[in-house]
Amino acid sequence: MSNTEEPGSLLLDILKEAISIEIYGQEYYSIFADIVQEESASALFRGLAIDEGEHREIIEKEYERTSGNKADVDAMAEEYRKKARSIFPEPLQPMDITETKDVLELGIRTEERSIEFYSRGANRTDNKSVKKLFLKLTEIEKGHKSALEDALYYFEQDGSWYGYSPPTIEG
Repeated sequence: MSNTEEPGSLLLDILKEAISIEIYGQEYYSIFADIVQEESASALFRGLAIDEGEHREIIEKEYERTSGNKADVDAMAEEYRKKARSIFPEPLQPMDITETKDVLELGIRTEERSIEFYSRGANRTDNKSVKKLFLKLTEIEKGHKSALEDALYYFEQDGSWYGYSPPTIEG
């Protein structure tokens, strides 16, 4: 959809992309929660997956409020679940220490892209509600990145993990 099709279509495209990012993140972290061997790591990934699902729901509500229509989330979900699963070998096997470290590093890079996307999106819109949401998501994704960086640091020190408490969005 191009910017000239209708007023607000760029904003709706940004919101659709945000929904897609959260679907991908939820699937990505859910997969890792199931295949990492360390329970603390699994808990971290489960918490991140829950966060991403909650973010998606909030963005969907914003999309509906902005457009007056529901987003076609089922089609997006199928596409982004496939993308998330495409990075994993079949069948999924428990991950060893080296693979778990790689997962954390990939998660950090993914969070960096989310931070950039939401920050850029907040700067591109004049819609106060969307701007506020994207700024809040930018901060939450920074928290996710920090949690993953801390986990990676502790993991590299002695293979240990620490607890994780996900931030929440009030909406």
